[in-house]
Amino acid sequence: MKIVFLVLTLSFISIAQTQSLNLRGTDIELGMNAKLVWDLIGSDLNVIEDDEGNMYITDKNDNTIGIIFFKNEIVVRVAKDWGTSYKSNVGQVFKTLWKILNQYKEELNNIKIDPMETFTPKGEQNTLRFYINDYKYIDIIIQNTVSIFEVIEEPEN
Repeated sequence: MKIVFLVLTLSFISIAQTQSLNLRGTDIELGMNAKLVWDLIGSDLNVIEDDEGNMYITDKNDNTIGIIFFKNEIVVRVAKDWGTSYKSNVGQVFKTLWKILNQYKEELNNIKIDPMETFTPKGEQNTLRFYINDYKYIDIIIQNTVSIFEVIEEPEN
């Protein structure tokens, strides 16, 4: 009986980690309600809320932490900003990508990479999306700058 309980507990913890993302020490989970997210966000962070209720979070020095997207006041996507470089610094991009992927060592056998190209009013945008699992992916976006985001969201299927 103890073994069954242990297996169920570990499975639950694994699912919870899959559906959560840590933003500056706070785990934000898919499905959380907006009030709980407001209660969890530290007072040392700045939050700007748009018309749809999405939260854009920065620190006191205005460095971007991430964005929390809501639908009907429920978290549907979280994007953690790992930084933007205004210079083409391949070494820094590689080091940041290594830090992110190193967290997911056990899940990297099934990683899928999807290169995307879009055209915006600002010009061509190239993205490499690394799918970690059904809920998490990493975007490296190149358009005049290089931005790296770790994202969790409900799968579309």
